[in-house]
Amino acid sequence: MEKTVKPQDGQGQAQTAPRQIRLLVVENDQDRSHAIKRIFDVASGARFDIEFRAFAQTAGFSAMSFTYNAAVVDFTSDPKAAALAAWRLRSISQEMGIAVIAPSGEFLVPVEVLELGLGPFVAWDDDGIASMPQMVLAMAEPGSGASSGIASQNVLRQRHQELRDITDSLARQSVHLIHLRNELAAEKSKLETIINGMTDGVVFFDISGKLETINPVASALFPYLALGDEAKEQFVSRLMEGRQGELKTGGYFDATITGRIYRVRVTEVAGAEGGPAGSLVMLTDITQDKEYERLKNDFTSMISHELRTPLTSIRAAVDNFMSGNLGDVTERQIRFLEMIKRNVERQQALIDDLLDLAKFEAGQMELVLEHVNPVTVTQFCVDQFSLAFRDKGITLELSHDGAVREMAIDQRLFSQGVNNLLSNALKFTGEGGGVSVSLSVAKAGGEEMLRIAVADTGIGIPRDQAQRIFDKYTQLDSSTRRRYPGTGLGLAVVREIVKAHGGNVAVESEPGKGSVFTMLLPITRRGK
Repeated sequence: MEKTVKPQDGQGQAQTAPRQIRLLVVENDQDRSHAIKRIFDVASGARFDIEFRAFAQTAGFSAMSFTYNAAVVDFTSDPKAAALAAWRLRSISQEMGIAVIAPSGEFLVPVEVLELGLGPFVAWDDDGIASMPQMVLAMAEPGSGASSGIASQNVLRQRHQELRDITDSLARQSVHLIHLRNELAAEKSKLETIINGMTDGVVFFDISGKLETINPVASALFPYLALGDEAKEQFVSRLMEGRQGELKTGGYFDATITGRIYRVRVTEVAGAEGGPAGSLVMLTDITQDKEYERLKNDFTSMISHELRTPLTSIRAAVDNFMSGNLGDVTERQIRFLEMIKRNVERQQALIDDLLDLAKFEAGQMELVLEHVNPVTVTQFCVDQFSLAFRDKGITLELSHDGAVREMAIDQRLFSQGVNNLLSNALKFTGEGGGVSVSLSVAKAGGEEMLRIAVADTGIGIPRDQAQRIFDKYTQLDSSTRRRYPGTGLGLAVVREIVKAHGGNVAVESEPGKGSVFTMLLPITRRGK
C-alpha cells in the first residue's frame, strides 16, 4: 500500500511516497550476495525489499506465491544453471523484467537467454554493480526515466533475433547447396560411368583446346593424349591426315585409325551461359559395317549379273518365236509368248532396280544428261504399260500442259522412275479402276519445276505410313505383301532418281480412295 506523508515545502498538499520494490536475486555465491545487498542499501535501501535465492531453489516457485517486481540472475559462475533458473522464472511471469549479471562486458550471451526475453545485462565490475539499483528501478517502473536503458536492451534483442533469422536462412541454404553438390557429384559419377562404358570413343576439348574428357576407347586409339594438355591441334592433324579442309562441327567423315575405319562426328557443346564450351568428338567403329556393305554390293552385283544373262537369252528367244523366225506361231502361242515376255521385262526391271540402287548408295551413279522433252519420254513409258493395264481392265491416260518443254534429264533413269510409278499403280489398283499421268510446270521456292503426277484409284496408304513406303524393301504390312507381292524396291529407286536430279518425291493418299505420287524436278539444272 502506498502511504501519504506531509509535504516539506509548506504548500499544504499531500505527496505519494514511492512504492517498495520487491527484488529477487538468484545467486549461488554468498560474497556476491553481500556485495549486491550493500550497493542497494547505500542507494536507497528503504525502496528495495531484496530476497536472495540459490539456483536450485527456483524450482519451488509457483505463480500463486510469486510477488516479485523484478529479478536478477547471476550468469558468472554457472551459466547453465543460471539459464535453467531464468527459464523457471519466465515460465511463472511473462512480463517481469529479469536482469542478467555477466562476468564481463565481453560475455557471449547464450541464444536461449535472448529467446526468454532477459535483460538488461550488467557486467560484474565496479560500474556494473553501481548501476544495478537504477537498472532494477527501470525494470520495476517502466514509465520512469530510468526505462530508457531497457528500451535499448529490447532493440538489442530484436537485432539479435533478426541476425539469428538470417543465420538460420544461411544454414538452410548451406544444407541445400550441400544436397545440390552431392547430387551434382552423383550425376557426374553416373555420366563418367556411362562415357567410360561406351563402345564409341569420346573426346572433349574445351574452348581453349585443352583435353577435359577422354574415355578408355579413345585413349587406346590416341595413347599420347593426356588430360589437361592442349592437344587438340595434334589430335585434329592426326584425324585429318591425308584430308583436305579442317575439322568442322556439325558434320562427319570416315577416318582410318590403327587399321580400322571410324565414323568421326564433331559436335559443339554449349556452356551454361549459352556460349560455346568446347568440342565433343565421337568415334564410331564402322569397319564391320563397311565390310558388310562391300559384301552386300558384291553379292547384289553378282546375283544381278547372273540373272541378267539368262534373261537376255530368254528374251531373245521369245522375240525370235514371236517374229516367226523359228516357224509359224499360233495366236494362242503368241498370247503365252507375250506373257513370258512381260515377266522377263518385269524381272529385267527388278534387276535394274537392284543395280541402280546399289550404285546410288555407293555414290557411283552418274547422270547421263540429255536435252529431251519429258512428254515424249513419258508417252513411251505409258505405251509400254498400255497392254498390261488393258488386260487388267484399268484405264490409263496421259495429259500435259503446253508449258512443258525440253530439259536436261537422264533419259534412262527418268523412264525408270516413271515406269516404277506406273508399275506401282498397276499393282495396287483393282479392275475397273483408273490411272492418270499428268505433266505440268509448277513453281516451288521461286524455281520452275517439272511436275509429274501419277494418280490411281487403288487401295490407298495410311497417313502415318506415307513416308515409309519410299524406304527400300518396305511395304505397308504382311497382309499387303501377300495380296500384292513385290520387293519394295521400286519407290526407293524413284526417290534416289529424283534426288539425283535435284528434286523430290511425295505422295498424297487416303485408304480406300487411291494415291497421287508426284515427282518434282528442276527444269534448270542448279549450278549450270
